[in-house]
Amino acid sequence: MSKTAKHHVNQKQKSSSRMISRFSQKLLPLLMILLLVATIYGTDFIYKQIDTPLTRVMIGGEFKHLKEPELATLVRAQIDGGFLSMNLIHLQTELQSHPWIHQVSVRREWPSTLKVEVVEEVPIARWGQKGFLNRLGDELAIKENSHLRSLPVLQTEFGKSQDMIEQYQLISELLVPIDLRLTELQRNTVGTWQVDTSEGVRLVLGRGQIVEKMQRLAIVWKSGLAVQKSNIASIDLRYPNGLAVSWRESASTVSGLQSQNAKDSKTI
Repeated sequence: MSKTAKHHVNQKQKSSSRMISRFSQKLLPLLMILLLVATIYGTDFIYKQIDTPLTRVMIGGEFKHLKEPELATLVRAQIDGGFLSMNLIHLQTELQSHPWIHQVSVRREWPSTLKVEVVEEVPIARWGQKGFLNRLGDELAIKENSHLRSLPVLQTEFGKSQDMIEQYQLISELLVPIDLRLTELQRNTVGTWQVDTSEGVRLVLGRGQIVEKMQRLAIVWKSGLAVQKSNIASIDLRYPNGLAVSWRESASTVSGLQSQNAKDSKTI
């Protein structure tokens, strides 16, 4: 083949290559778009196939006051999607706000089951003569409550149940070192706190500095007052630097126990 013919062939090949290259450059974006659409469509198709309606709700836990059918109804009322689209965090938050639910965990189980594990709230105190409170101070409605009569009683003439339960937990903890157990906590209209114990000793705490007063009591208690526990009717802690003891009428000696600094102090 002559040089002229070879040159002509090469020119045709180069021209053809440039056309293919230009066509490929134009086709590539279209192919990418088609691939993206196919991927989105495929993913959406698969998601819809997996996101089947939840046909089974399983409730687990030990219940004394919660009723499983009622709890299942509450769960179903919060279901807002299918197996994948269901918002588990929202459901968990809503269930956790129920006063009778202490803790809850939620999970999916293939192919269409929702499993809910619930830890029931426990009443820790009576609210007045009829109601009950959990650890957060939320009121609990308990119809059959004869088995809860031994719970401590919290009563106040003003204020919230949350404040009462917080103070109850604090004072109960402070009573541990002196081996007394709170049975009733009261706060009157002027804010004075008063505690009755299972040992029959009444503590009058006043309105403030509860921790400091209880610490002062613990020191005196361990210094010898504990041996007179059965003779003590009440202990008044409303003094700035001491305390006063009232003895039972059956005690051999009826007297007050005060620190020297507290003798002339007025109650607050």
